[in-house]
Amino acid sequence: MLTPNPAVELSQTQMPPAPPVFPQPRDEGDFHTSSVPLNFARNSEIFAEGESAGYVYKIVSGVVRVSKLLPDGRRQISAFHLPGDMFGFEVDDVHHVSAEAIGPVKVLAYKWQSLLSNTSSSGFVHELLNRTMIGLRQTQDHLLLLGRKNALERLAAFLIEMVRRTGSDRSLQLAMPRHDIADYLGLTLETVSRMFAELKDAGIIKLESARQVSVLDMQKLEAMAT
Repeated sequence: MLTPNPAVELSQTQMPPAPPVFPQPRDEGDFHTSSVPLNFARNSEIFAEGESAGYVYKIVSGVVRVSKLLPDGRRQISAFHLPGDMFGFEVDDVHHVSAEAIGPVKVLAYKWQSLLSNTSSSGFVHELLNRTMIGLRQTQDHLLLLGRKNALERLAAFLIEMVRRTGSDRSLQLAMPRHDIADYLGLTLETVSRMFAELKDAGIIKLESARQVSVLDMQKLEAMAT
């Protein structure tokens, strides 16, 4: 199993690293096609903006952040991908975003052309379309969150999203640090910290630690998020 070396986040002046060298694929029954298992260390880069987009990825374990560096140097995180999610899809042959492992991550890498050649399998087509539509819905929800909600509503919506996607019983162990949450919500780190404190003071959440959050009043949190 290949384990790429950890990579630091790209700066505006750094060139993207060379794409990983993939070992020989193995059969992966879920998709009736070949896949390559890969491990990535914390904060290592899976692919960089501008790299060739020959592969798509399915997360086995861990959390991946997808981001884009804006012209003014700020980073916008567009998605957090959790186990079972697929990512890396592009409309052309170049990645227009970067993907990094937040913590240790295991993925299965699929050559895009191999996926296309297996569309004769109805089970494969159903699985691929289902995951693509879930990703599209999450993107639409995120655009609505950025465009129409205030800071408190954004954080409430984010916590609801994490509860639903992780299947949590209202106790969340967040994989991402607060500065990642801020870049995802289009807020400053200070604002995110202040909104966490506001939800805590209102008795809606309990902060066990910086990343462990218990939702005490789901009804009020959902009302804030809508």
